[in-house]
Amino acid sequence: MKIRKAHDADLGGIQSLLRANGLPAEYISMTLIEGFLVAEDARGSLVASAGLELLGSSVLLRSLAVSSKWRGKGVARELVTRLKDIARARGQHEVWLLTTTAQRFFERSGYERVSREDVPDEVRMCNEFTILCPSTAVCMRKQSTQCAAPMTERPKTF
Repeated sequence: MKIRKAHDADLGGIQSLLRANGLPAEYISMTLIEGFLVAEDARGSLVASAGLELLGSSVLLRSLAVSSKWRGKGVARELVTRLKDIARARGQHEVWLLTTTAQRFFERSGYERVSREDVPDEVRMCNEFTILCPSTAVCMRKQSTQCAAPMTERPKTF
């Protein structure tokens, strides 16, 4: 398995992967996938994706999707770790997310459940919060103080 920065040519594959996982894909665009990482198998097929959406001093972790054949093999954990490192390297103070199915996974990764009222306006106004995710989705946050020490070099994926 190889994890790399998403390219424009990956847009259709990312959208298909999201739909196969029951996640909204209609607002994923060429501009938005600039903040995405993808995992591909030995044949070059996309098996997972996740992205960061920069929102002022915060960042939204979004669209984490893993092909059913690759679940339970650490792919999601690796994507989330790399994206957290990228956010930290960019000086982002908080990573936010919404989930309807992966609360336990994110709790094990150091995210805490928070009330939607505690979410900053810059995050609360994005499409993920206002349009795409249901009001029943769990809101979670990881603050930079919960992250490891700052990186001394840029992640190799960029």
